[in-house]
Amino acid sequence: MNTEASQIYTQLQTLYRQLERLDQQGRIVMARDSLNRDFPDSKQAAATALQGIEQAINATCWMETLATTDGTYPPLGD
Repeated sequence: MNTEASQIYTQLQTLYRQLERLDQQGRIVMARDSLNRDFPDSKQAAATALQGIEQAINATCWMETLATTDGTYPPLGD
């Protein structure tokens, strides 16, 4: 598990590119059942998800992680 904000920032960028590629390739489909009322259209769902990830990228690019009092960066659990 990542312990530094800069690592999370990098992971978000990777996730954005991967999801964008899947969308561009037409490889995203949505569940077609009564539970999926919010995003029946895959293009709309992908666009919404990409906007959310982009917002997270923009926020985390300014974050830094402080070490613990003993100067380490211990792993974080889920």
